[in-house]
Amino acid sequence: MEAVERHLSKGDYKNALKSALAIADEIRRLLALSEVLTAFPRDEVLSHMLDTLESVKGTPEKALAYSILGRALYTLDRDHDAEAYFENAVQIAGTIDSPRVRGEVLAGIARNLMLSERYRDGLELFKEAVDLLQTSRGLSSATTSSLIKVARLIERSADETPNETALEFYELARNVYSSIFFKLQAKHLDDKINLIRDVLKRGRSAVDELLEKGLVESAVSVMRFLPLKDRAVEMLRLSYWLFLHERPRLARQVFNDALDLILVGKFRPRDGEIFSIARKMLRIGRLEEPLILAGVIIDTALSSELLGEVALAYSRIDPARARSIAEGIRDESVKRRVLNVLEGGEDVGHEQGLPLTGGGEGDRALPEDD
Repeated sequence: MEAVERHLSKGDYKNALKSALAIADEIRRLLALSEVLTAFPRDEVLSHMLDTLESVKGTPEKALAYSILGRALYTLDRDHDAEAYFENAVQIAGTIDSPRVRGEVLAGIARNLMLSERYRDGLELFKEAVDLLQTSRGLSSATTSSLIKVARLIERSADETPNETALEFYELARNVYSSIFFKLQAKHLDDKINLIRDVLKRGRSAVDELLEKGLVESAVSVMRFLPLKDRAVEMLRLSYWLFLHERPRLARQVFNDALDLILVGKFRPRDGEIFSIARKMLRIGRLEEPLILAGVIIDTALSSELLGEVALAYSRIDPARARSIAEGIRDESVKRRVLNVLEGGEDVGHEQGLPLTGGGEGDRALPEDD
């Protein structure tokens, strides 16, 4: 799998496929091929997956294989076929004699349902798997180990569920841990559940409190429970905070996630909020992120003001790029002023911290930084 992931990170379809096909274990090969298919949704990859499915022998393995194919078909938007494969997976699992093995297999199928964004169906199948394992606990000493594995799988699924259904996943995992006396794990999930409920109740203020306490990972993990109208701007604020505290990798990840929300979401932050955060980023030496945000701002005056400041910041390190940015400013008055500065002219107003836009009586004021 590592070789496959390495090739995929480079966009190397040919070698990623070759590495996946070289995996001897059929289930691992199917999982690797599903990763390739996600990155490169091509019929050739699906054909290899179907060929691999034919070579799977054991009943538990066959059931899991069918669910992996179902997830792959959802990737290709072939929902009807995907549902049929998941139904077959559950039917095959039902023929397994051992309750413990059947429970583990159902949990594996549930995981693939969840990864197919069928969160509710995945949760219900996880519950069925847990009930089966709990009922058979007295029949096998290995069942407790199976419950631990399934609880961890449910917890992982909760971490990856982007909506309030995650709470029910966490509660189910906590109950499993409690039933086998894993008190620390159960307490950890209790704390996480209470934190999520607090975010659902209080919104951005709950996240801000986490940041004030330096609990960055917790803040990142609960951002997905904010209302859509608040989520993107709060993620931009978090990105700024992370840059400020010298955690650039996580900061860029959060920034990119926020950008995705802004570009594809129904709810977008106000231009003034985006402008304010971009300016803060400029003040700590970030240039690329404010440049990107300037392209997101719809308001011409705000976008031009921000691009002007970015161009002037770039002039100290890359004059050619600074001029290119300035040429793209939509507000002609701002463009002229910025180009004048770049060409060695004076702009006393800007040097005194005044906005680059015109200051006529009819001009509205630019927003202050928060």
